[in-house]
Amino acid sequence: MPSYIVYAKEANTMRADRRNSIIVNAADAETARAEAEALIGPATGALAGFAVVDIASAPIFVVRGHQPTRGITGEVL
Repeated sequence: MPSYIVYAKEANTMRADRRNSIIVNAADAETARAEAEALIGPATGALAGFAVVDIASAPIFVVRGHQPTRGITGEVL
């Protein structure tokens, strides 16, 4: 199953809770967005403005930010 990164591509779509890059395994891009939304909380459509990219087809990239958290609990990994 492909891996996708769902991320805030534009500054105006960044979230106040800093959960702006989510990596999930999913069958397609729309399912990836839904899986990412399920990880960060109950608000359906919360990531509507985020970009979804299949990691295998993406160029090399760096995700800049703070330590990752475990979904909706906010617990730092």
